[in-house]
Formats: sequence, structure tokens, C-alpha cells
Amino acid sequence: MTGILNTLLSGSYLYYFSNEFSDAPGTYLLSFIFTLVFSIPGIFIFWLVLLVNRNSKLLFRSLLQAGFLISALSSLLLFALPFNHAKGQLVFLSGCIVVSPIASIMLHHSPIRSSTETKQHNHV
Repeated sequence: MTGILNTLLSGSYLYYFSNEFSDAPGTYLLSFIFTLVFSIPGIFIFWLVLLVNRNSKLLFRSLLQAGFLISALSSLLLFALPFNHAKGQLVFLSGCIVVSPIASIMLHHSPIRSSTETKQHNHV
């Protein structure tokens, strides 16, 4: 979900507002590939947080904090890479990197809450 959201946001922005990216399928494909490559370490860390806190009442908050921290670090990494074509768009693209995982976690708020509440009632 996060990968698709980031691809749609960043690919659309690059296609419509950047002079260097005029090929729509290529722009979205490039955005999708970069999203997948950069999300692999974050997904691993995110699942570790999920497994460690799966029975906790603070699961949603822990996932939200982990998602924000991981995406913020990924966003900072974007500025360190030698991109010549998208230099003017890095601020918006880094915002997409942070907003996408947070939005994805927020969309799953109800299932996360009901999952932890069900586990809490079963342990009582």
C-alpha cells in the first residue's frame, strides 16, 4: 500500500511538474522501483517493531513512530544520493517518502486497534 501511494504521489509530481520526466509510464516505473528498493530496510525494521509489540496496547503508536522515523531517515538519504535530474524536486519527493507510510499506517488504524483489543480480551 505504501509503495503504491508513494509511486502515485511522486510519479505524478515528477511527470506533471518536472521538465526532465516527460514519459509517464517510465516515470511511474522509475518511481516504483526506487520506492521498492528504498523500502526494503524499512519494511524489515517495521516488521520487527510489529512482532515485538504485537500484544501491546501501544502497538499503533509504536508502528506510527517507527514508520515516521524510518521514512524520515530514508528521506534524508535521498538528499545524499547523486541525482542530477530531480534536484529541484527533492523536497517534495522526500515529503512523499514520509507521508506515504504514515498514511498507510493511518489507513490500518482500525484493524490494528481491533487486533490488539482482541488479543487483550483473550489474555484476560
